[in-house]
Amino acid sequence: MSLGNALQIGRSGLLTSQTALETVGHNLTNATTPGYRRQAVALQSAGSQRIDQDNFVGRGVQLEAITRQIDEALESRLRGAIADESRSNAQVELFGQLEAIQNEYSDTDLSTRIGAFFNAWSNLANNPQDTGLRSLVIQEADSLARFVQGQREELVRVRNQIDRTADANAGSINGLLDDIESLNTRIAQAEGGAGRGANDLRDKRDTALAELAKHLDISTVEAANGKVDVFVGSLPIISDGKSRGVELHERTVDGEPVTQLRVKADGSALDLSSGELGGMLAFRNDELAEGIDTLDTFAHQLAWEVNRIHSQGQGKTLLDSATGTAIAEDAAAVLNTEAAGLDFQPGHGSFQLHVTQASTGERKSHTINVDLDGIGGNDTTLNDLVADLDAVANVNASLTADGRLHIASDSGDFQISFSDDSSGALAALGVNTFFSGTDARDLAVNAAIRQSPNHLAAGQGHEPGDNSNALAIAALREKNIDALNGNSITDYWNRHVEQLATRTAGARQQLESDAVVHENLKARQQSVSGVNIDEEAIDLMRYQRSYQASARFLTVVDEMMQTLLGMI
Repeated sequence: MSLGNALQIGRSGLLTSQTALETVGHNLTNATTPGYRRQAVALQSAGSQRIDQDNFVGRGVQLEAITRQIDEALESRLRGAIADESRSNAQVELFGQLEAIQNEYSDTDLSTRIGAFFNAWSNLANNPQDTGLRSLVIQEADSLARFVQGQREELVRVRNQIDRTADANAGSINGLLDDIESLNTRIAQAEGGAGRGANDLRDKRDTALAELAKHLDISTVEAANGKVDVFVGSLPIISDGKSRGVELHERTVDGEPVTQLRVKADGSALDLSSGELGGMLAFRNDELAEGIDTLDTFAHQLAWEVNRIHSQGQGKTLLDSATGTAIAEDAAAVLNTEAAGLDFQPGHGSFQLHVTQASTGERKSHTINVDLDGIGGNDTTLNDLVADLDAVANVNASLTADGRLHIASDSGDFQISFSDDSSGALAALGVNTFFSGTDARDLAVNAAIRQSPNHLAAGQGHEPGDNSNALAIAALREKNIDALNGNSITDYWNRHVEQLATRTAGARQQLESDAVVHENLKARQQSVSGVNIDEEAIDLMRYQRSYQASARFLTVVDEMMQTLLGMI
């Protein structure tokens, strides 16, 4: 071995030990840096050279690579766990808001108000002529209607809040996609196609990917040039290293707005199964939409069932006139068709119109047929109904300017009343009804009843003190209704409350499970990629000794060279 080669060997030892010490120092100073992956020095022999026919001598050590300590499969699983936990956390928070709005199992919940409403009718049935009990029915009904409206408004407020948060998340996602695109370019330039080397830039990109996973469930594919493509399901949101962007899109399904996340570049809808944004949109489009629909269905059926009974009864005083609360879009259309535009659908049947002369007490009854059998092409329209009613002696019938049915006696000596409505036409048109409105948005006590409690129809048969209607409405508390899947009005709401409680508990259990998985994967990642101070301290001493040994070796070689020079 020549002295020149010996110097080269010593030099290689010094340089590699110095690089190793710098790497250890880099690890130590970044031990608490979020997203930092430990770096390790890979050394290898510099090879050997022949010194005679059968012998070779080494040429020292050389640096093979400075590598990130990372398990890509583990990183992918960890990003999935981040997305799952973020989804569960978002849903638990939203379920909590839904529970707080409904506030069930308290004295200020909808169940309590439903009970108070039916109790008021039961009490009225005991004394149907009592003005105070009539006012109490109206008061409880008004409280129930306002509570239903207020609860729906709160649910819509939560939906609007989700929309605002989702919009902010979409902006954050686009910002992260732009950051990843920029890092892709810098990594490719720094590595020159080698596929490794830009360790700190890769750490930054992995941190951005982990942050992106909080919003979306993503997968990644790395190209040979070091750039990564990012996918949601099978659709790329970063392709060839470049961002394709995302945007929120709202469409209407069954009259309700549904929000989707789309790829901005081509409008493809992204199927979000996880992530905070996925959790929020799933809750908005499923759980929250169902909650609003359930409340609307409850209010719709409550109004319909109560109105069908009430419209056939009589109050303490008969009516001088009655104006429907329902507006028909087309008076020439058959009543039970979509063109008519009625929110409640009447059926084939008839009802009785009674005209009572106040001065004599004489009452005449008239059968008004509602032909909706679909046979013969002569089914009843609103115009037909107006003509039939107007043909009754001492009665005027017409349509208001906005398309509502108006029926009135033609003099102060006559009054009108109704009974035996097998068609539901009176309730569908809002004539002599207790409630106005069609769902939770506009449920209210009919203004005519509010203004005159004596028109509250507690009885039937025109008998003073009759309580038939009051009993029938009170019985709705337990009556099974086909439109409510065979449940009663109270049971329908109670089933919803129970299902919400079950889903909320399930969401909380899922969050606990997802959190455990996330923590376990983080611990495994830390064991692979985290900086262990004790281990780095050992490496520090090891490389320091190596550096010292190389320096001592060079000193010996230098002394040998000085001796050789002195002999010349």
